[in-house]
Amino acid sequence: MNMVISSLFQVIADNVGDNVGDIAGMGSDLFGSYAESSCAALVVASISSFGIDHDFTAMCYPLLISSVGILVCLITTLFATDFFEIKSVKEIEPALKNQLIISTVLMTVAVSVVSWIALPSSFTIFNFGTQKVVKNWRLAMDIY
Repeated sequence: MNMVISSLFQVIADNVGDNVGDIAGMGSDLFGSYAESSCAALVVASISSFGIDHDFTAMCYPLLISSVGILVCLITTLFATDFFEIKSVKEIEPALKNQLIISTVLMTVAVSVVSWIALPSSFTIFNFGTQKVVKNWRLAMDIY
């Protein structure tokens, strides 16, 4: 009997360790992908007409979007913890849906404002020898 119980505890500990390791690994993979995509966006911004004119605000556009996303996340978390308190299990799904709606609306407004402020009204992107003129509102719409 003791052998079965100690074996059960070992199996539980092994499963918990596997799950914690998998979650930590997934988190590091997501952060790595996020960092790589941010660097790629900065490289693309540096080869556009922003780099020629040395418009540093426009070149930092990918970082501004990420920064605004962090602020929107914090505001959405504030809504979830202070304004929509969950008192029963039935309230979990509506609270998550409210968080999704709030974050979507706030991020849409934030991306529009950042695009309007940080980007010039039109700019040129060089794509393998061809030039393409892009408007700031089109870039904001592409992010949505």
